[in-house]
Amino acid sequence: MERPKRRESLENGTPLGAERSARHRRENGFTLVEIMVVLVIIGLIGTFLFGKIFASGERAKARINEMKMKTLSQKIGEYKLNYNRLPGTLTDLSQCNEVTGQGCIPLLDHDDPALEDAWGNPFTYTVEGSGRTFRITSLGADGRPGGEGVNFDFNIQGP
Repeated sequence: MERPKRRESLENGTPLGAERSARHRRENGFTLVEIMVVLVIIGLIGTFLFGKIFASGERAKARINEMKMKTLSQKIGEYKLNYNRLPGTLTDLSQCNEVTGQGCIPLLDHDDPALEDAWGNPFTYTVEGSGRTFRITSLGADGRPGGEGVNFDFNIQGP
């Protein structure tokens, strides 16, 4: 029995091997458009996820900031109990002065992170009501008055 002869070319005259290799090349690679679509999708997903992660980090800093302000308020209250008056400035909590006298034990170290908000800006401290009350203010993430969200000015008022 004799084998049938193989066709050496297609009807359009293209050699059989050339048609197979051209089809093979098209099936093995991605087009530039396909690659760009995938990159755009990855970029959109990344933007969404990183935005959520960054926003949650800033909200956490805002909560830390509130806790730092409450701790500082307690230290001011402790100063008032010890010396029967509010400190004139926040640095009075970290150094001896004419009210505390020489040889006092400061309530905070001079480089204590409690004197800065969660974004590294110094707290603003004012004595109000003829020396009876105080206000501690943090200017928020942007360090400027006003703003919304984490840029909001955080305030706490003492007794």
